[in-house]
Amino acid sequence: MRAENVLAQTPGHRVGGAAQLRALFERPGPVRIVGAHNALGARLAERAGFDGVWSSGLEVSASHALPDADILTMTELLEVARSMAAAVAVPVVADCDAGYGNANNVMHMIRRYEAAGIAAVSIEDKRFPKMNSFIPGRQELAPITEFAGKIAAAKSAQVRPDLMVIARVEALVAGWGLDEALRRAEAYAEAGADAVLIHAKGESAEPILEFLRQWQQRLPVVVVPTTYHTITAEELSAAGAKLVIYANHGLRASITAVSETFEAILRDGRTSGIETRIAPLATVFDLQGMAALQQAEERFLSRAGRRLRAVLATGSDLPGGSDVDGRSITELQCGSLRRAGIDNITVVTDRDGEDVHPAGVTVVHTPGLEAPATAEVVLSAAPDFHGHTLVAAPDLLFDPEPLLQLVADGRDIAVLIDVSAASGDPGDSRTSVTMAAGAVLGRRLKGTRSNSVTGFGTGPGDGEFTGIAAFSDKGWAALREAAEKRLAEADGEPGLAVLLSDLINAGWTVDAVEIASGWAELRNEEDVRRAELLLTGETR
Repeated sequence: MRAENVLAQTPGHRVGGAAQLRALFERPGPVRIVGAHNALGARLAERAGFDGVWSSGLEVSASHALPDADILTMTELLEVARSMAAAVAVPVVADCDAGYGNANNVMHMIRRYEAAGIAAVSIEDKRFPKMNSFIPGRQELAPITEFAGKIAAAKSAQVRPDLMVIARVEALVAGWGLDEALRRAEAYAEAGADAVLIHAKGESAEPILEFLRQWQQRLPVVVVPTTYHTITAEELSAAGAKLVIYANHGLRASITAVSETFEAILRDGRTSGIETRIAPLATVFDLQGMAALQQAEERFLSRAGRRLRAVLATGSDLPGGSDVDGRSITELQCGSLRRAGIDNITVVTDRDGEDVHPAGVTVVHTPGLEAPATAEVVLSAAPDFHGHTLVAAPDLLFDPEPLLQLVADGRDIAVLIDVSAASGDPGDSRTSVTMAAGAVLGRRLKGTRSNSVTGFGTGPGDGEFTGIAAFSDKGWAALREAAEKRLAEADGEPGLAVLLSDLINAGWTVDAVEIASGWAELRNEEDVRRAELLLTGETR
C-alpha cells in the first residue's frame, strides 16, 4: 500500500476520494492513474502503486463486448465505478462520456456519481451519443456554449466542494486544430471546470506539448498518452501536465494474456505449461479479501451466536495402531465435531508427514515431541482465535450430542462429566471429579444454578472426567498461561485435568456439564475392540 493512502484506510479517519485527489493535485510532480473495468482491476492498479483509477468507458464497454459509443447506460457505467470506489482507497476518476444527455442529465449524473464516492468525473465536448475518439469517421463536437452549460450545471449540482469536474476537449481528435482546442478549454474554465483534459490521437506528443505551452497552467491539465506513448509522465509533467491517464492498457494486456493462455490450453491439452505464468489461486483469494472475511467469521459467525473451534491431538502411543473399524481416531473425532457444527479444527501431531488428515483440518506438527502433552497442544494452537475452543484428549471417541451440550453452556470454562461413573473403585485409573452440587439418590437438579467441579483425582468421586472441555476467549487465555507455567517448571507432562486443577486453584470456576453416555475412552486394545463393536452395532 502506498504511504499516502494509509490515512484513507484508517478506521475513523477515512479521507474521501475527492479530497485525496485534490491533495494529489497540490503535490509536486505528475499524478498517474490507470484504466480498469471492474473492482478487481482497480485493486490491481492500487497494489501496483498508481495514484488512482480511471473507470474507463472503453474498458467497461469492451468488458461487455460492446462498442464505446454510448451504448451502455449511465446506470451500468455508474455501478462499475461504484464497485471500484468501494474496493480501493485511492481516488477513482470516472469517464462519463458526453454526460449522458443534456445539462439536466449531467446534473443527475453528478449527484449519483458523487454519492457513489467518485473523486472526479470527466465529460467530453462531443454530441450525444459520442463515438470513441480513436475510431475514424464521425467525431461531432457540441457547440461551445452548450458544453459550457453542462460544465456549469455539473458544478451547481455537486453537494460537496471536493468533487472535481474535468472538461475533456476533443478538438484535436476531431481535427479542428489547436486554436479551437484552446478556445474551448478557456470557455470551459470560465464555466467552472476544475481541470481540462486535452485529448489527441496522433503518434506525436507535439500537439499536446504545444497546447501546454500556450495554456500556461490556467487550470490543471489532464493528458492521455495512449498513442503518443514514447513520452514519459515526468516529461509531460515538466511541460505542464498534472494528471496522466494510462486509459486502457490493463484491458489490452489482459486480452493478450488471456488469449495466449487459452490457446496454450487447447494446444497442449493440459494447463501444466502455463501454471507458472498465471496467478496462483492464493493471489486470487488475497485480492478478494478472503483473509478479512475469515477474520470476520472467526469473530462474528457461529451457530448459536458464537464462533467455535476444536483443538485435538494425535500421538505415537495410541492403542491398536490408532485405527477403529478402519478409520483413524482423528477422522472419527472430526466427523463428530462437524456433525456438532464445529468445522474449525486444529490437529496437533508429532507425526510429521506420516498421517493423512481429514480435508479442511489445520495440522500443526511438533517434531521431537512424542505424543505431545496437553500443555504443548494448547500452546501449539493459534492464540488469536475469537470464540469458544473445545479441547479433547487424543484417545477418545464421542458423539455430537454431548459436544452440543458442552458448547451450549457458554461459560468461560466447562467440562463434560460422566455421572454414570460416579462410584469408582479406589484402584481405578480413571480421572474422577468432585462437584459442588450434592446428589439425592445419585441424581442432581441444577435448576438455574451452575454446578462446578471442585477437584480432579482418582478413585471414588461424583463422576468421571471425559477429557473434553470448552473455553471462552478468557478461559483459553488462562489455560495457555497455566500451560506455559507448567512447561517452564518442567513439571512432567501435564494433562488437561492437571491444568484444570491449576485453574481451580487460581480461582477460576470450572462448570460441570453432566452426561451419562455418548463417549468412549481408548486406553488399550480391548477398548478399541469394544468401540468397534459399538460403532458397528454388533453388541447384541
